[in-house]
Amino acid sequence: MPSDYDLRSLNHERRMLAVYRRQAAHDAGALQPLANACWRAGCFEWALYGDAETVRRLWGEAAAALARGFARRQPGFDPSPDQLVLALHFAIAAREREAFNTLAMSAPNLREGALREARAFRSSRAHFHLAEGYALVARALVEQKPNPARAAVASLEAARAESDRGWWERQFPDPLDAAWRVSEHEAVCALLSAVARRVADDKSDEARAEADEATAEEFARTVDETLARLGHFLAHDPDHHPKLYAWLPGLALCALAASAGFPVDWLAERHERGAEGYERLPPELLRRTA
Repeated sequence: MPSDYDLRSLNHERRMLAVYRRQAAHDAGALQPLANACWRAGCFEWALYGDAETVRRLWGEAAAALARGFARRQPGFDPSPDQLVLALHFAIAAREREAFNTLAMSAPNLREGALREARAFRSSRAHFHLAEGYALVARALVEQKPNPARAAVASLEAARAESDRGWWERQFPDPLDAAWRVSEHEAVCALLSAVARRVADDKSDEARAEADEATAEEFARTVDETLARLGHFLAHDPDHHPKLYAWLPGLALCALAASAGFPVDWLAERHERGAEGYERLPPELLRRTA
């Protein structure tokens, strides 16, 4: 429920946005703080006012800021894989096509490219594979070619295989937090893999329709299970998690699946019956703008 905390926090984030916008004009080191402030401000805007256009505008600003960092590779910007994944989430959820295209095309060779310079996540190969797989899916959609999507399937399989629970536990000492992060990583990989397979598919229309139905069911089950885990985490963790007022990765990946031609009737059905956790995938934030 909206609270004084949300209003105070929104006012704080608005002040920080003004600061980071000024700094980002000449300092690439401010791009990531700017994107983070956009994310937080969007969460508080949603909790207080439920204005999807305002939230999407903030997410679009975040996507554009991070896309600039990856495209220009200016001193001060840390091109870590988690930030590429986040940037793609923002771009898709905001329908920010220019940022999406930039992110897809500016990082075609992540194994040997700029992400190896990243200061963060150097010890987690799973994050590099996830970022690579996500960028390849994006590139396949931009170019309308299946080969990048086929490569993405292999990268995403590696991202799941190399997810080391011990690494998560070292980074997030709270066991509940670590368990949620592992679950979220697994879910993002699984959902992206489904989209990658759909884009890479060269079946006949009839065979594809049958495969789509089965894959959509698998996709829906993954979302169901992940939202249930998210609910458990929030119910048992005493800390406040405003960035989880709406589950950004889920919003982005459901939109991505729809753009790749997936059936999405299951999503409307879950909203209609008030399925557990689906308030964190608000329909207003999933609908396309005019």
